[in-house]
Amino acid sequence: MDIPDYIKERYWKDYLPPGITLDIEIPEISLRELFEQGAKNYGEKIAMVYYDHEFTFNDLDSLTRRFANGLLQLGVKKGDVVAIWLPNSPYFSIAYFAILSIGAIVTAISPLFVHREMAYQVKDSGAKFLIMLDRFFRHYKKVQDDLPLKKVILVNVEGKVPKKPETDIIIHYNTIMEQNPTPKPLPSVEIKPKEDVAVIQYTGGTTGLPKGALLSHYNIVANIHQIKQISDYMRENYLKDDIISISILPWYHIYGQTCELALSPLIGAKAYVLAVFDVGKIIEIIKKHKPNTMLGVTTMFINLLNSPLSKDVDFSSLKYANVGAGALPVELAKQWEKKTGFAMGEGYGLSEASPVVTNAPPWAKKKPGSCGHPIASTLVGVVNDNLEFLPIGEIGELVVAGPQVMLGYHNRPEDTEKVFFEAGGYKWLRTGDLARLDEEGYIFLIDRKKDLIKYKGHSVYPREIEEILYEHPAVLECTVIGVKDPERGENIKAYIILQPDYKGKITEQEIIEWAKENMAAYKYPRIVEFVGSLPKSAVGKILRRVLREEEAKKGKN
Repeated sequence: MDIPDYIKERYWKDYLPPGITLDIEIPEISLRELFEQGAKNYGEKIAMVYYDHEFTFNDLDSLTRRFANGLLQLGVKKGDVVAIWLPNSPYFSIAYFAILSIGAIVTAISPLFVHREMAYQVKDSGAKFLIMLDRFFRHYKKVQDDLPLKKVILVNVEGKVPKKPETDIIIHYNTIMEQNPTPKPLPSVEIKPKEDVAVIQYTGGTTGLPKGALLSHYNIVANIHQIKQISDYMRENYLKDDIISISILPWYHIYGQTCELALSPLIGAKAYVLAVFDVGKIIEIIKKHKPNTMLGVTTMFINLLNSPLSKDVDFSSLKYANVGAGALPVELAKQWEKKTGFAMGEGYGLSEASPVVTNAPPWAKKKPGSCGHPIASTLVGVVNDNLEFLPIGEIGELVVAGPQVMLGYHNRPEDTEKVFFEAGGYKWLRTGDLARLDEEGYIFLIDRKKDLIKYKGHSVYPREIEEILYEHPAVLECTVIGVKDPERGENIKAYIILQPDYKGKITEQEIIEWAKENMAAYKYPRIVEFVGSLPKSAVGKILRRVLREEEAKKGKN
């Protein structure tokens, strides 16, 4: 299959914002080499400030090498999967780069997960080692006998010795570091950047349970260099200063992992790192340290702007703010510009693309509703259901080709086959998002193709929630959809048909409270409606689309 001339010629080349070129050179190196370069290039420069504790690039290099040697002593080998279940902290960075430095594979678990979700990811990814926050031990304990783990490393983010005693399986981070008091050189390990997996990043795509996107060292290094091109221009021509950022994106998510954590050694930025999104702390950092960049999702910026704590605070140091993981509402962009004096940037990406695909930096010509142009070395197009490329201006599924596109899904050949197709000598990724390209190459996202819910920037998968709801004895039938919400992007609503014995004996709120206990904080339904029936197809499949349409009509009335 061929591709249209307008894509071959990359017709957007004449409309790209300053700082973005059609192509860049991407070195074929591993993330270990990239991290080592950071220590070499930036040494005593401060890399991270974590609640008043400063870490230079040399500090992080030293701690990472000590921990990496400790992992080798525990038996971690090249190709082993190691799960990280930690909030943002120096410990996350140390674990992440230590694992990658010895040729092992990272899978990062959301700190919001409860036991069942953590266990699913550990088992599905094939992880044999788990590095976890000591406070999550109660969740771990519920499923410990079902997990095929060789070792569990407990971390206390305050640096204290975890209260849970060590056993044959459990070892403390402190013990590993005591056993490795000096940063010895790591043994050489052959990493093939284009073939070897660095990260198994979990994503649900548009259907079913979360799947692990296999991202190679080269995928992530490519995306980091693509982003670096924008960062370099920003530092030299826009900020005219070193990059000082507030790091609030969760690092278990690929957006935070690539754009903050992994990018840092390449650009030498200083980051004020917070374990959780905390408006009070963010305000304190803005007042005291005058950071000039911040990446986030829509709800973070809405909460920050609407907090009473922000009322009389000068935000003008934040010259560069970028929204990802969901569309940027026009109203939010206006409010941000009014508060800071600077336009907001926006990007589009997905886990399967490491994640960044497009960018519209603050200095670019703006088109409301557009997520900008493709970043360097990236092709985009729009196709119909027959995978035929559509003319400029027509709506279809957005497809992407580039060095940042994943190898495939972990242990899911059928799913991998469904999302890829070959055309014009390129491997194209189907994003599942409906979009159109305008005459200047701006990309406008229209809607998601299927049922994925975006709640505060998090991907929420209806089937996963439904399967847990079905465990409640009162639930006969149920389905879950996203309903439009100006603050959250979408809210999560469950429609439930009750078992006859429970009618009149249980409330919607009781179901919500039960769900809250049994799934991550961003997944449980905020709205529950008891119904007598659900719309179904001729074969009995529940039609979520009909329910979404009914909700949309309610919104207009």
